[in-house]
Amino acid sequence: MLHRHLFSAIAFVAFLSLHASAQDNPGSFRRVIDRFSQPSAVLDPAAVYQPAARWSFALTGDLRQAGTSQDRNFETEVFDMDEYGNIDIIDIPVVINSSLNGSVDKAVGFQVGYGKLNLALSKRFRGEGSDSSFSFDYLSAGAGVSVQYLKLAHEVAYDLIFGDESFPLYTMYSGVTEKPGELRAFIVDAFYAFNRRTFAYSAAYKGNVLQRRSAGSWMFGSKLILSDFSIDPWEIIAVWSGGQAKQSSAQVSFGGGYSLNLVPLHRQPYGDREKGLRNLTINITGIPMVTLFNQFTVTGYEFSDVKEDYVPSGKSVMNGKLLLNYVARLGIGYTHDLYTFNLSASNDSFAYRGTSSIVYQGVSNDKVDTSGKFFRWSVALRLCKHF
Repeated sequence: MLHRHLFSAIAFVAFLSLHASAQDNPGSFRRVIDRFSQPSAVLDPAAVYQPAARWSFALTGDLRQAGTSQDRNFETEVFDMDEYGNIDIIDIPVVINSSLNGSVDKAVGFQVGYGKLNLALSKRFRGEGSDSSFSFDYLSAGAGVSVQYLKLAHEVAYDLIFGDESFPLYTMYSGVTEKPGELRAFIVDAFYAFNRRTFAYSAAYKGNVLQRRSAGSWMFGSKLILSDFSIDPWEIIAVWSGGQAKQSSAQVSFGGGYSLNLVPLHRQPYGDREKGLRNLTINITGIPMVTLFNQFTVTGYEFSDVKEDYVPSGKSVMNGKLLLNYVARLGIGYTHDLYTFNLSASNDSFAYRGTSSIVYQGVSNDKVDTSGKFFRWSVALRLCKHF
């Protein structure tokens, strides 16, 4: 719910701001759009070609997969009686693993844009569970911001390992949830290219500017991830986890890397409406990132005799350790007159590790080694017409 409210609030405020501006001056809305889409005065025209800002419409198709996983390791005390009737208290290791791995989905969507601004909607049309995403991005030659919201619902696989093979009551159990778990994520990506003169990051991904000759740039990148992962409190894995059925996370990462544009082909237009324009650009980008802020809030549930259902009973917070994550991108863009064809692949992997707490068999344990990760990859095809 956090991400739906946050995203709705951002969209609503943006709409009110633009609407109020347009009411005061009918031409103000267009001027705001033009301000974000005007050509860059810094770029070298010999290295980067900047067509006039145009409206664009694109159809998209992609293969994608996203998911999250978590491992928890701790010890619990059990009573053991030896052959002489003596009772000992021994510590038994317990391992609880869970993972929501969406299937490799096929999705279709569309994009509407003007110059550097772009709005996109994509939805799965084949695959198990549900998978939908919405995105908005501002992508100029040397800087950009991308806002994405994704919702994924799929069964959750889990394992419970109680004790080890030397323990008489050693138990190992695996299964999947009866109802799908749900992952919601609100993701903001931002980047900045230090080569502001001869490099255009967006050349291979949008075609709003075109790289005329090969060039590269050192990059600064940042990422914000707000996510909710939840399962039905009635599921046995939630019972094993002391009623913990929902986890909210907030991760902020910063990093630096390199991006390279290779240009095997470029021909300048010789007529109106970009007649004769030809361009082929290949982009390779890698940005390692350090997750500086990594906080997780777990909500526990307990059964209410009054409501005859599980209700929230409390929350615990875990601050994750400093970790190294990464973002990798590959893009190929071909422009023919007013048409642009893009093929891109991306892979994001963000992990966490820390110490959390759990109520297990009625005993609270605040020394639970917890680790996990969020991952997402996609291969996308984009067919775009500029008007």
